[in-house]
Amino acid sequence: VLDITINQVSSLFSNIVNFFIAIVFAVYILANKEQLKQQTKRFIYARFDKEKSDHILKVSRLSRDSFRNFLTGQAKEAVILGVLCAIGMFILQIPYAGPIGALTALTAFIPIVGAFIGGFIGAVLIVVIDPMKALIFIIFIIVLQQVEGNLIYPHVVGKNMGLPGIWVLVAITVGGSLFGIVGMIIGLPILSIIYAIVTE
Repeated sequence: VLDITINQVSSLFSNIVNFFIAIVFAVYILANKEQLKQQTKRFIYARFDKEKSDHILKVSRLSRDSFRNFLTGQAKEAVILGVLCAIGMFILQIPYAGPIGALTALTAFIPIVGAFIGGFIGAVLIVVIDPMKALIFIIFIIVLQQVEGNLIYPHVVGKNMGLPGIWVLVAITVGGSLFGIVGMIIGLPILSIIYAIVTE
């Protein structure tokens, strides 16, 4: 037991340290982004011929725009889902409408399954007060998730990224089956880049 406890504590401490190092590293990169951008550009042109260098920079710009559009679309979708959840809970007179709506919006940054995570935490909070309301909430969040996953998400995020709705579902399904939650998050921007290159 002592051995397991020590391993868990050291692992937690290591993760916390890595998190803060990552933040510091990100701040340094952002502070020097223009200089790093110029250095990287000069390195690419020094290493490859002009045509190949132009192509690399073009794909890099596509990647940047794709991830930016993905985050913007994801934020819009999260706000829509959170507001719909809060309004629905308010109409059904389910307690904690505001906090659970905000929590659902926060977890919605994980595509498709995010609402279920928020819904599970919300159900645990509600069941303490009223088990019947918790059951109603579970049914409501399942229906809301189906509407969000099949109608709202492909339309809002797909439109923001310039992808047809069907390709959004393909990216999330394939990415999720190959790499889990990480695949669901990065699958869409990657498919968007490929789609833009192939289309061109």
